[in-house]
Formats: sequence, C-alpha cells, structure tokens
Amino acid sequence: MRQRTLIAVVGGLVFVGVAVATLPASLLVSHLPPDLKADGVSGSIWSGGADAIRLRGTPLGAINWTADPGALLNGRLEYQIDLSRPDGFVRGRVAAILGDGLVGEDIALELPVTTLNPERASTAWQGDLKGTVRLVRIESGWPTMLGGSFTLSNLKPPGTDQAIGTFAIEFDPKASTPTQLVGLVSDVDSPLLVRAQLIVRRERSYVLDGDVTPKPNAPPEVARAVAFLGPPDASGRRQFQITGTF
Repeated sequence: MRQRTLIAVVGGLVFVGVAVATLPASLLVSHLPPDLKADGVSGSIWSGGADAIRLRGTPLGAINWTADPGALLNGRLEYQIDLSRPDGFVRGRVAAILGDGLVGEDIALELPVTTLNPERASTAWQGDLKGTVRLVRIESGWPTMLGGSFTLSNLKPPGTDQAIGTFAIEFDPKASTPTQLVGLVSDVDSPLLVRAQLIVRRERSYVLDGDVTPKPNAPPEVARAVAFLGPPDASGRRQFQITGTF
C-alpha cells in the first residue's frame, strides 16, 4: 500500500513538473504591463522568445528569455533577457518579486538615443547610448529607482549634424523618488566643459539644467553656438536649460 502511495505521489509530482515546464510563453506574455506588447511568441515561460516587442507601439526589437529555476527558492521569478535589434541590444537579469514589482540587475545596453522616439529623429537629439543599469525597480510601468552609469557619444543637438562630443550620466538610486529620476551629467570627450543635472519625470518629460563653457581648444563654431546662451558669469560659464518629452 505504501509503495502504491509513493508511486502515486512521485507520478503526480512528475506530471505537475512536466505541466509547469511546458507552460506556453503566451501565458507569460499575457502578464506583461499594458504598455508592452509582443508578437511572434514561441517557446515556454521558462525558455522562449518573441520576434518583436513594442513599448507604447514603438518597436524595440526581438527578445529571448531564459528562467532561473533556483531563484524561485527566494520568491523570485527571474529571467535572463536578451533583446536584440540591428542597431543595438539590451541584456541582463529581470525578476518579478511578490509585492515589489519588477527588478532589473546588471543590465548592459547599447541603443540609439532616438529608440523611444524614432518618428521624431529628425527633430530630436541624436547619438548613441551605452551603459550599465546596476539596479532598477519598476512599478506600474515606471522606474521608481535607478542606479546606473551611461555614456552618450556622437551627441548632436536637434537640427544640426555638428556632434558636440561624448558625455557621461550617473544615476544615483538614493536620489530617485516615485515620480522622478535624477542623474548627473559631465563631459568626457567634448569641446565643452559641462556640469548639469538631468531630471526624468514620471509623465515622461525631462529637464537638463546646468552650465557650460567652451574649452580653450574648442572650434570657433562651438564657441559661437555657446554664445547664444547669453553672457557668461564671473567664472566664464553660461547657464542653460533643455526640456522635452519622450
């Protein structure tokens, strides 16, 4: 009798294990945030992918995912994701944690600055974004906390083909609030000396506020462009503020 019971229990566990392991990927996709949509879904919730994923209608690329079963022991449904597109990628770990939304860790990315606004590329800032998200927490489709380091290279202001250099952005998770993210911007390889703060707000607007001055070896056209910001202060720096939406 005990042997029959043991066989029944083992058989039941095997059945449940097989059933769970073969749950279709469409089940996972059905629980994505409303702003995210996936097409061409295949595989299972443990290992699968989609031919295209879109954020608010904007195509982001193709995506593949692989789950880490061991993370379940810590109450996390964790995935290694790999989003690829012809001009960039996003790779890292994303976990769904009960009562704590989505958490991303060690996410590397390379994307055009215009990824989220491709239709406005001709009238928006252009360049290449590269960096690492050390930690991000997403609640209701918005990152309520972000820690990471990024580099903007070949950055071009709207309406010009004149690149103004490479800049670094450092987001401090301690400066994040539920309604805005705060990053510090500095020049890396540019004819400009820049000190600025970038605030990204939940309503998908941003404010870049700081000061700038041309370096001694800056091309004349750069110095002339900066002069449009108005007269410099006593230290030779000019204040600026750039606002926009995405």
